Amino acid sequence: MIITFPDNTAEVIDAIRGAIGREVEFVTEIHEDCYNCEIDPVTGNSTNSFCTVCSGTGYITTTSGFTTSGHITWGHAEGLGWVSGGQIFDGDCRIQVAYLPEIESAIDSCSYVIVDERKMDVRKVIPRGVKQLNRILIDLIERDKNAG
Repeated sequence: MIITFPDNTAEVIDAIRGAIGREVEFVTEIHEDCYNCEIDPVTGNSTNSFCTVCSGTGYITTTSGFTTSGHITWGHAEGLGWVSGGQIFDGDCRIQVAYLPEIESAIDSCSYVIVDERKMDVRKVIPRGVKQLNRILIDLIERDKNAG
């Protein structure tokens, strides 16, 4: 008997993700020096705390985002996973997205990810697929709400 692997696995996975997936946004922040004030080399802050352009931070932050559909799985916020050396903190969330060059580039350059209106940091990126890569699993950890 010859066992053959189905050729349309990527199409099936994409269809499932399309049916049950939700919006995931990969956000990239770029910090540039303020053009209206100077940065104090000792403190790294603005020399003008009342600057109307940067609000006294000394930096102008611009954000851009890439939005795609992903299958989202929420884990236990305080869950611990067992490994041979003991326990490690598991991520709060795992998302599965399509393996495409533009999505891979967005993952590599993102500052954080927005999932279900929560800011998350990337913990681990796991490429998956049989015969050829067709999806990416991303483990995320929620940011501290007070950290921004």
